[in-house]
Amino acid sequence: AHTGPNAACNILVNGHMDGPIWGLGTHPSRDVFLSAAEDGTVRLWDIPEKKMLNKVNLGHPAHTVSYSPEGDMVAIGMKNGEFIILLVASLKIWGKKRDRRSPIQDIRFSPNSRYLAVGSNESAVDFYDLTLGPQLNRINCCRDIPSFVMQMDFSADSLYIQVCKQTQIDRITWATWTSVLGDEVIGIWSRNTDKADVTCACVSHSGLNIVTGDDFGMVKLFDFPCPEKFVSIIHTRTH
Repeated sequence: AHTGPNAACNILVNGHMDGPIWGLGTHPSRDVFLSAAEDGTVRLWDIPEKKMLNKVNLGHPAHTVSYSPEGDMVAIGMKNGEFIILLVASLKIWGKKRDRRSPIQDIRFSPNSRYLAVGSNESAVDFYDLTLGPQLNRINCCRDIPSFVMQMDFSADSLYIQVCKQTQIDRITWATWTSVLGDEVIGIWSRNTDKADVTCACVSHSGLNIVTGDDFGMVKLFDFPCPEKFVSIIHTRTH
């Protein structure tokens, strides 16, 4: 930047400023993604250009973010127990609701775009029917889950949801897989890994690979499923 009355200012770096980034959601068809962070902002990023396109300040720390299957809406779970749905084109609020007082850990649209599942630290998952409008009345709730909700995934037919770990229902095809626990992902845990070290995972759209992130800044790529213990890593990168 130059000094003086007609000085020009060029932005070199633009990003989240205070606290960790908790949520990341990739668009289902475009090369963009959203990040949600402790600083209370959600930011839209262009992957090829490596730059921020837009941002919105939500006023409270944001913990998780997820696109709808069509990519026209995005849901954000907040640290204060609220969740917010934004219209992607404008980043304007379509609806918001607060049925919990503890942080929202994960939030998911069903593959048919009808339902929204909201998982919280209160060991519960709340369900909302989006066809009923932006008032977001809760239609059902799954309580008394053995531990707080870490990750959730809908089945491809939108009839089932798995929370944290898979039960023995092998005939179900899952639309996504983000759980770090379960028979299919035993191999992502190394011999010396503590139970809290692997923090996130996501299976590719093809269903052939799974990528993980951990507390050591490592991004690792595995074959999926990887039911055998201590499998070899296909590729790894460090932040």
